[in-house]
Amino acid sequence: MQYELVLQFDGAAIKDFDDLLKIELDLGLALGGEHVVDGHDFGSGEMNIFIHTNKPDEVFKIAKSILATTNVSEVVAAYRDFDSEDYEVIYPANYKKEFRTT
Repeated sequence: MQYELVLQFDGAAIKDFDDLLKIELDLGLALGGEHVVDGHDFGSGEMNIFIHTNKPDEVFKIAKSILATTNVSEVVAAYRDFDSEDYEVIYPANYKKEFRTT
């Protein structure tokens, strides 16, 4: 896989760790074998889910449909080539901060 897609949530956006795990599990089931949910981390007020893929835009569309079934309203999605340290934010379109993971 060429890219790492990161779904990043405000730490207060997900009420507890079980909700994060459910989102992660649902993503893994929806994505099948073509993309790999590689885990999560949390700290510094944010939570991240990591996905390895060759098609970050396609995966984010699937992720948005899963997130629509939850109470999570705010997510930042960014990806990077595994050969790079720099992330490109794909959602939201007006995101102005530097994207970093914990």
